[in-house]
Amino acid sequence: MRRLPPPHEVQARYGSATPVPGTGSLAPGLEAYARKVFGGLLPIEEVLASKLASDEGKGCTYAIIRTGTGVANAPPTSAFGTVWWERFGGDWRQSPERLFGRLPVDVLDECRGEWQAELGAELQHALDTPGNWYMRNATAEDLHIFSADGRLAARIRFGS
Repeated sequence: MRRLPPPHEVQARYGSATPVPGTGSLAPGLEAYARKVFGGLLPIEEVLASKLASDEGKGCTYAIIRTGTGVANAPPTSAFGTVWWERFGGDWRQSPERLFGRLPVDVLDECRGEWQAELGAELQHALDTPGNWYMRNATAEDLHIFSADGRLAARIRFGS
């Protein structure tokens, strides 16, 4: 049985430039992952942070963008069959995030040190403010955030 290679093997094998439909041309180096995740889902005004693979076995990967204007208030979800490390959305919930107990891992807390403080604060604000959307997977290793008003979309993972 064949398995899908982990994202860091894909990046090593195929390089960091990826043609993405709807984004014009080849996505440059460090922005490639964010453009791949969001290129067919949302208009991208700016890539705020993008990292396909962790430098260590377990760590942070993320795709965070500033969307273009005029996006729908409801969050998009990747098409069925999208590889897991490029998937965005699914079981969306409206913010503010309500937690009952502790998370096994707080992805935002674990990864916010890799971005400017303002971006970490903006992501936290999106989770805490009504009118936005978020999704966590069952193990809490993946956190997806969508804010139409804030023009922000993020796919953040802490894991291996």
